[in-house]
Amino acid sequence: MSSEATDIAVVRENLKTSGDPRAERTRQGLFDAAARLCADNREVSVSAITRELGVSRSVFYTHFADVSDLALRMQEPLFVDIAATANIARTTDPHAAMLDSQRRLVGHFAQHRALYRAALRLPGASATHRIQEAMEPPIAAHISDVGAPRGVRANIASRYIASAAAHLLAAWILDEIEADEETIANHLYALMPPWMHEPTNHRQR
Repeated sequence: MSSEATDIAVVRENLKTSGDPRAERTRQGLFDAAARLCADNREVSVSAITRELGVSRSVFYTHFADVSDLALRMQEPLFVDIAATANIARTTDPHAAMLDSQRRLVGHFAQHRALYRAALRLPGASATHRIQEAMEPPIAAHISDVGAPRGVRANIASRYIASAAAHLLAAWILDEIEADEETIANHLYALMPPWMHEPTNHRQR
């Protein structure tokens, strides 16, 4: 990475954590512009997003490296929210809570399909890996909370599960798999290790 690119990356990170309301409004505006493009089934690109919001491309690049970076930032709070909601719901019906989590996850990717398709098609991009990385922490936290079978480590299990889910979603977004939302959600649920939503039978002693 060049010195200039490193400097821009530092600026982006500082803006993200600064708490500056102007920076937050700009980021949210870019998120909303991308969401409107997706809702209208229009092409998503840096040029399209900045035209939709009425700002320059330099404004976009001050906050995000590319559309993949924007997509990642959009999904981070979603994963946290899904995990928090599921953690509450699983106390009454862990199976339903897990299935609902998968439906919400798939629904988000379906709603923003054009954005994720653009991100996944970037040359040399690693959007699938970045989706996986964003999924891993909440999955690891869930595993640590419910308790894994003896000998299963949360960090290894969370990487395995996140990788499988991210690659399946990427293949679906890119139309390599023909299926509707409910089918994908049900497969993610069915292929999840049963102890993920049957914790009482498998807690470590």
